[in-house]
Amino acid sequence: MFDALKGMAGLGGIMKDLPRIKERFEQARAELAEMTVEAQVGGGAVTAVADGKMRIRSVDVDPVMLAILVKDGEDADRGMAEDLIASAVNAALERAQEMIADHLKSAASELNIPLPPGGLPGLM
Repeated sequence: MFDALKGMAGLGGIMKDLPRIKERFEQARAELAEMTVEAQVGGGAVTAVADGKMRIRSVDVDPVMLAILVKDGEDADRGMAEDLIASAVNAALERAQEMIADHLKSAASELNIPLPPGGLPGLM
């Protein structure tokens, strides 16, 4: 019974601090929009940059790889390039997810809000 009352008191404290919590998470969302991560595949043949809004900001294909594709013009080379680009984009998005989780965990810690295992998926 006392545990239930303790939990209710904790919930009341969170509800009281809701405006401050909301403000901090809005700030975190704005910070994440400016933060970027980078992923390279194929020994640097393709680099993708993603931001904290889970958007790809850029994809860079090494000029040497482009020259090989233009010179040969074979479908096998094109398929390899497409696979490398997809891999770079997926790796950048995975890193962006990790960055978001870490940033939100830090913001929650500042507010003394315990996060459940797995964090807060879908918050951002």
